[in-house]
Amino acid sequence: MSDRSKAPAGAGSEDAFLTEPASRPSTAMEPSYRMEPARKFRTLNIEQTTENILEKHLSQENYDPKQCRLLSRDIAGIIMEELKRMMYPRYKFVVVVNIGSKKEKPGVQLGSRCLWNDSTDSMTTVHYSNGSLFAVVMVYGLYQE
Repeated sequence: MSDRSKAPAGAGSEDAFLTEPASRPSTAMEPSYRMEPARKFRTLNIEQTTENILEKHLSQENYDPKQCRLLSRDIAGIIMEELKRMMYPRYKFVVVVNIGSKKEKPGVQLGSRCLWNDSTDSMTTVHYSNGSLFAVVMVYGLYQE
């Protein structure tokens, strides 16, 4: 006798979950999703906030690759925390911070591509520089329907 014949009826079959009764009663609920944000991503507010953060954290810094690696990570986290405080419900944010030297190979090309909804999603770019370094911050705001 095979192990399959010892199993209870319906167990192990691929469509067993379709024929067994639900473990809890279903509740009729209204949909809670929103197709449009209650408050849209405001690039001007985010640009000003990001510029202030960059000025505060980079104004006295000199370019050092090891230090700037940590700074870019920390600044991205600070910007992300500030975005959370701005209360954009149902938005997911991506913050990318790039810091480079003005003296060593100052030219840089950055590009990105996204597939998104033009009516709800947006992005902004903020540039900052002092005598020693430059920073480029890209903030993407993606609405979760």
